[in-house]
This record gives sequence, C-alpha cells and structure tokens, in this order.
Amino acid sequence: MTATEVVLRDEMGLRVPSVSKVTVTMGGQVTFKTADGADSALYFSPATAAILSPKPGARVDLAAGKSVTYTFSSVGAGSYGVIAKAPKDPAPTRFDFGAAMNPPVLVIQTGKGTDFPGPGNTPGG
Repeated sequence: MTATEVVLRDEMGLRVPSVSKVTVTMGGQVTFKTADGADSALYFSPATAAILSPKPGARVDLAAGKSVTYTFSSVGAGSYGVIAKAPKDPAPTRFDFGAAMNPPVLVIQTGKGTDFPGPGNTPGG
C-alpha cells in the first residue's frame, strides 16, 4: 500500500500543493494537510469522489494545520483530480485534469485565486 502526503501552502492567496500528482493504486492512500495559515477548500471531481473512501462531499473544508486522509477504493481508467483553493474563493465551474493516464494519477491543481494583494488585484501586484 502506498501513502502520499500532500501539503497545501499559501502562496500569495493560492493554495499550492507540495505534490502535483499521485499515482492511483487500489488501497493506496493520499493525505491532504494544510500548512499553518493555509486553510483550504478541496473540490474533487465526481469521477475522483467515486474512487475515494470515505467519499468526499462536493467541497471539503480543511482548517490550517489539519489533515484528511482518503483511500483509493477502486481503480479504473479515467481522469482524476482535485482543485485546492482558499476557502473564500469561488468554487470551480469545471474540472479539466487532462487525458486519462496509465497508470492512473490523481492530479492536484491550484485553483485560480481572486484575492491577490497589491495594485490591480493581480499576482505580483
């Protein structure tokens, strides 16, 4: 059984994962952990939620310094992924994790932020 820890850090209002892809293996585990000050909202695609145990809701809130672990309860051909955002950012309107891979992988994406500091409200000010 494989176990991977994904730490989400706050970088200019974005939630940036320490790992961008996790190989999906039956019985493998993935743990999402937030760094201090990086409370996060996780959005799993429907296909991804279907292969995880426990099954996540449409939005999973993760307080700073906390973690949640999921087990891959099934493996199939598909495109799997999760989008990490700051809690006050809007939910994603679509999921695009690319083509299915062999072996399958879980893609962890940084959501597009809306709360950038600085003039013009853009990255880097």
